[in-house]
Amino acid sequence: MTWRSIAASSLLMGAMASSLSAQTSPFDEGVELFREGRFDQALVKFEAAHRRAPHDATIENLLGITETQLGRIDEACSHYRSAIRINPAIAALHKNLGFNLLNKKDYDGAEPELREAARLDPKDNFAHFYLLLLALATGRDAEAVEQGSLAGNLLDNDKESGVGLIQAEIRTGHGDAASSLIEHMENANQLSAVQEYSIAVLLSRHALYGEAVHCLRRISGLDPSWESRYNLALALLYNGEYPEAATLLTALHTERPAIADTLMFLGSAYEMQQKMPEALEAYRGAVAVDPSNPDRMLDYTRLLMDNDRYDEAIQAVQTGLGETSATAPLQLRLGAVEMLKANYAAARDAFQSALAADPQLDAAYVGLAQTYARQANDAEALRILETARAKRPDRYPLEYYFGLLASRQGREQEAIAALEKAAQLEPKSLDPSYELGKLYMAQQNWPQARHAFEHAVSLNSQFQPAHYHLSHVYAHLGMNQESAREVKQTRALVDAQRDEALRKQRERAASFQPQTPVTPSSEP
Repeated sequence: MTWRSIAASSLLMGAMASSLSAQTSPFDEGVELFREGRFDQALVKFEAAHRRAPHDATIENLLGITETQLGRIDEACSHYRSAIRINPAIAALHKNLGFNLLNKKDYDGAEPELREAARLDPKDNFAHFYLLLLALATGRDAEAVEQGSLAGNLLDNDKESGVGLIQAEIRTGHGDAASSLIEHMENANQLSAVQEYSIAVLLSRHALYGEAVHCLRRISGLDPSWESRYNLALALLYNGEYPEAATLLTALHTERPAIADTLMFLGSAYEMQQKMPEALEAYRGAVAVDPSNPDRMLDYTRLLMDNDRYDEAIQAVQTGLGETSATAPLQLRLGAVEMLKANYAAARDAFQSALAADPQLDAAYVGLAQTYARQANDAEALRILETARAKRPDRYPLEYYFGLLASRQGREQEAIAALEKAAQLEPKSLDPSYELGKLYMAQQNWPQARHAFEHAVSLNSQFQPAHYHLSHVYAHLGMNQESAREVKQTRALVDAQRDEALRKQRERAASFQPQTPVTPSSEP
């Protein structure tokens, strides 16, 4: 039985509960015919009853219910409105009218009627269920979650609304409630693989990766296709379950060896496990499968660079340049590697080639400027960035790096203006605020320095250098308690960072050595 048929039965029973004190024969006959599903004949009887009692709200209600069953919604709404005029205190009348207007997608008309029904009878699950449907239809997630909690078990009869409520719960941060409803619908076999996939995608978008893994495991059980297992592998990867993700991705690559993304994700899974040779092999495989895509080469050479294998990275990039028409990203990478090797002339050539291919590549301007800055030629570096800023105004990298170099050259006001612009362009980046704080400290502008460092700390409370400088700023402002607090916080962060570094050091080197057997002494 669907929720619509349940609703019809509920409407009829509600109407009968408030029926005429002295029931007429046409009324009784009409009720019986309605129960038998003979709505045309029931309507005739109810109309006869209405002629006998034209001002009875119950009969108007039954006429509305019957017209609704016959699909004559406008006539039904007219009867409901007449009944409400006769007795506006009956919750069922508002609920029935709201239900019909909801089905007509007249949401503005339906909402006040359904809210009045819920006010008059707060325990009526149907009124809250219809308000849930209304909220889902109008994209009001918070309202849907609230009404869903009041709708009782009516969701069991409407799978689509159940899926809609799960999605609303995810979007509003009610992950536990969503998980509970997912499990309930799974146990009732109410979720198709397609529906559960849409839920899993939304869970992933909201970083609920564990819940997404649960859904995708079930999907792969219902549909063990390559695509289903691929989606599960990605969810495992995002959830930090790297060994299982790597195992599954390896199997998927064996089945379809020409899919470069599988190798790219496999490389990521190995990299997160610190299995660098395996990660490099996977990234190299992705390059071989998809050589024209520069992203494959960028993944591969990034890991080579992280492992100080610069010559191999240079050779790989140079090979890749002959395989793709999208050369700008690879020239940019080549410039970065050459600069790490202190080959500044070669780095400049690469950055200029990148700009020739893509004149809007901000990172190439920054890289080109850095090649001069690293050779203590700040004047030329600033000239390059000034030219770039004129060509491409309001670009965060250009403003930020110009601010750094201008500060180094003592051009403090220009530096402050550029760093403030950078902070406006990227409000979530703490770097401009931190650099501004240092500049204001140098000028002994303590109030402005305080503001800048406090903003940096608000963006990242674990950023130890900002706490350190803030302790000195507070001291200059006479805020001794705050200064002491920042000193304590700085020490705590330094200790935590030292402990983390030592932990990683111990992990890199075996803590225990093989036990050497002790040879018994032959001496007495």
